[in-house]
Amino acid sequence: MLFYRYSYFSNQNDFEFYLKLSLSVIIASLIIIFFVQYLRHRSDSKYRDLLIIFGLVGILLAGIQYTRIQQLNTAHSQQAQMAQFIRSVATAQKASLKTVAVNTTSLQQNMVVCVGHQNYQVIFDNNFTSYQLQKAQLISQDITYQD
Repeated sequence: MLFYRYSYFSNQNDFEFYLKLSLSVIIASLIIIFFVQYLRHRSDSKYRDLLIIFGLVGILLAGIQYTRIQQLNTAHSQQAQMAQFIRSVATAQKASLKTVAVNTTSLQQNMVVCVGHQNYQVIFDNNFTSYQLQKAQLISQDITYQD
C-alpha cells in the first residue's frame, strides 16, 4: 500500500509546465517574426505559409496550456488541502509531520491515515470541513512511503 507524507504535498515540481510555457513563448515570438516578414515581403508565399504553420501550432499549444493550467490549479488546490489536513492530524495527535502519511492524494471519505504505527480511517462531514478518526487495521502491512 502506498502512503504519501507531508513532504510529497509541499515539494511538488512543475518543471514540465514551465518547459511548455517557454516553448509557447518561443512559438509566439516566431509567429510575430514571420508576420512581420510576411508584411514586408507580401509576394513571397513562404513567409505566409510559415506564418500559417506556426499560427496553427501556437493555437494548439495555447489550448494544451489552458488545459494544463486548469489541471495544475486543481492539483495545487488538492495539495494545499491535503497539507492542511496532515498538519491538522499531526497537531491533534501530537505527532511530528514526518510520521503522518495518507493513502490518497486528495481528501476522500474513508481514506486511511497512518500516524506513526497507528492507522486510522477518516470520516469527513458533508462539506469536508471536519473529520473524525477511527482506528483501523490494514490487511497488508506492506507499506511504502512517497516523499
